Amino acid sequence: MNLPRSLEGCLQNWLTPGGWRVGPPRIVTWGFGEAYFAISEYGEVKYETGLERSWIIFEETVEEWEAEAKFEWSNLAYISLDPTTPDQFVAIRQDRTWAGSIDDNSEDALEAFALHYFSRRKSKSRAKGKDQRQTNGPPKPTETKPDAASQALYEKWSTEVAMSFASALAAIAGKANAPRKLQIRSHSSQASIPTSLGGKKRGKLLSEFPYLPEAITICRLETCRFLKAEAKGLRACKHDVDRLFRASGLYSYEWLRQERLRWHPDRFGRLCEEDFREEGRKLAEEMFKMIDILMSELVVAQ
Repeated sequence: MNLPRSLEGCLQNWLTPGGWRVGPPRIVTWGFGEAYFAISEYGEVKYETGLERSWIIFEETVEEWEAEAKFEWSNLAYISLDPTTPDQFVAIRQDRTWAGSIDDNSEDALEAFALHYFSRRKSKSRAKGKDQRQTNGPPKPTETKPDAASQALYEKWSTEVAMSFASALAAIAGKANAPRKLQIRSHSSQASIPTSLGGKKRGKLLSEFPYLPEAITICRLETCRFLKAEAKGLRACKHDVDRLFRASGLYSYEWLRQERLRWHPDRFGRLCEEDFREEGRKLAEEMFKMIDILMSELVVAQ
């Protein structure tokens, strides 16, 4: 497979008569339709999403990771783009987070590859995690034991959100057999998050916001009741959001950080129908900010 012209130009730009301007290439991979990803030893990153933006899931993953406050590309351990099929890839980070996109038939193989990659670095990762906890690493997961009713509400809501996001992403991809994205939030959670549909189902952009279940939005504080009364608001306060997320049984700083990415207003807006896009973006921004507050409170509490 020939080197994409844009990648060749990137590497030539890095190499000067005096040597590598941003350090020699550390990882270089390219895929179908002129897509590529390259990172230098000094952390310079360049990527292209292929002809006619045929690598939408890959592009979204890069944007999600770059949106994380403390993420640095030096944390990237491995990445590979499929040279024969658009928008199929796997990317693995040193902090045991990974993302990938592949068709449904190969989902198990992709997940097995990522988990095997982690297992080979198990001892090194444990040592690194221990050092982080002794310094200024992220807060430890909180011990939560949600009641069965709340947990059922969360699981139903979370599944509906994941499927609606998946359908919207498939609609953006514009093809029935769009690759399915998997993302593992951490090695301990063992939970995959679908963000696009496989099979032959047709995708559909979002036309309404996935509000929290009414049975969860029960906070009666006066200031919160006033906030929730806004006609075009989120219909929930931070206490309601906190109650719902704790029902997941996975509540922690890292879990909230990953959940927040799903509600980034720009990302959410791309999943919406045009006449709902502005309203949807504003509601997603409210959710994004509330999760950010919960993360800050968790840091203070611990």
